[in-house]
Amino acid sequence: MTGKRRLSRLREEIQRELAAIVEFESRDPVVREAFPTVMEVQLSPDARHAKVYVAAGADIEREAFHAALLRDRGFYRSELADRLALRHTPELQFVVDEAVERSIRLGELLREDDEDLDSD
Repeated sequence: MTGKRRLSRLREEIQRELAAIVEFESRDPVVREAFPTVMEVQLSPDARHAKVYVAAGADIEREAFHAALLRDRGFYRSELADRLALRHTPELQFVVDEAVERSIRLGELLREDDEDLDSD
């Protein structure tokens, strides 16, 4: 198996496991109330660092959500280590993904603009 292919499979496996951990097993009320979704995981070429993009499903304070993810990353990493047989479990860096919110807001703006055109 080529290095890129192995890295891609590892990235998908990490994303799947982290999604289950963050979405269903987080003990932090800030994270649970946000209804998080792991959108993407980017791995460094040596697989020692992972950038995890997480979207919040609820209307919550983004800074508090991000702080809770950072505070709990040791828990997430240890749970990930228990589930995956890796020599090195990657360091996790969480990023609050706002792409979903932006697309919803853009859709609302387009609908408003469309309604304005219909009323003319």
